[in-house]
Amino acid sequence: MKKLLACLLPLCLLAAMLCGCTSTGETPSAAPAAPAPSASAPASSIPVPESSLPVPESTEAPAATEPVVEVPEDLHPMLFRVTGEGGQEMYLFGTIHVGDERNAAALSLIAPTLDECDALAVEFDVLAFEEDMSAASEMMMQFLLLDGTTAEDHMPAETYRAAADLLEKAGLMPDIMKQFNLGMWAQLVEQAALMTESDLSAEYAMDTYLIRHAYDHQIEVRDVESAAFQYGMLADFSDELDLLLIRSTLDNLDGYGAQISELYEAWCSGDYDAIQALNETETEDGEYTEEELALLEDYQRRMLDDRNLGMRDRAVEWMQAGDRVFFAVGAGHLVGDAGLVSLLRAAGYEVEQVSGD
Repeated sequence: MKKLLACLLPLCLLAAMLCGCTSTGETPSAAPAAPAPSASAPASSIPVPESSLPVPESTEAPAATEPVVEVPEDLHPMLFRVTGEGGQEMYLFGTIHVGDERNAAALSLIAPTLDECDALAVEFDVLAFEEDMSAASEMMMQFLLLDGTTAEDHMPAETYRAAADLLEKAGLMPDIMKQFNLGMWAQLVEQAALMTESDLSAEYAMDTYLIRHAYDHQIEVRDVESAAFQYGMLADFSDELDLLLIRSTLDNLDGYGAQISELYEAWCSGDYDAIQALNETETEDGEYTEEELALLEDYQRRMLDDRNLGMRDRAVEWMQAGDRVFFAVGAGHLVGDAGLVSLLRAAGYEVEQVSGD
């Protein structure tokens, strides 16, 4: 089957955050540890490549803190201008929660537009959230097994061994993992696949680049959703669905690297049609039972379609208030009939792609 890439976009950032609570391993060499944040930014446990986001020497001229980055000619991340009949304007940007050094170049391309906006809106401000250790601990409690069982009790023996081996290979198998439920395992198995099968890394999450830039340039950061909402959604999935997601990742490890690379290249080129095509899950006849297909359909709806409606409402709310917002959410939320581009057009707004194919 083709991996559920539509849902990979929003999940990778969350998986990276969950890793920070469970892994004591070293930061991957491909992404050096983050520098100390500027005075206006909260501390973060998510590493950001040092070469692209250095410590500012002075807070008086934040624009000078970012080095000149060489931009590949074929790099055109997907950006839309949204305008209303009353002259309202906002920008809609599709992010990706994995990547490589090209994400630093992407930031240099879109930063001038972001700097002209009143605020940056992201799914939620992960840097501010991680500084609130009490809230982070409360969120993690949702994933603990408190009934005396362990993760091994909730999985077939073969699946557990394969999942544990993959987590061990990625350095994500501390003793506490046995106390987490299948919701946590599904996210970290996905993260382990990324770490072991792909050259890309969640350490280069585009959201983190944007938030750090906003802090350094004194731009307000707004939450489109919230950490509580996203964590609660992940914790609320059934064991049956989480097992299906774990199995899907394990069964498709051989092609995982190629598939995530295909998604990333489509993102780098801003290819709307390619990203939309990658959002469409393909399955072979007989690969899943009717019950499993229903679970996957519900997963797709909850992870994308339902959230898109809430994101649309938040975007319209800010536009009607006259706020010029740089609205940056996972690229999978922008495309398709149920995506934000279509939803905002249906709401009467003009949506024009200004960067990308």
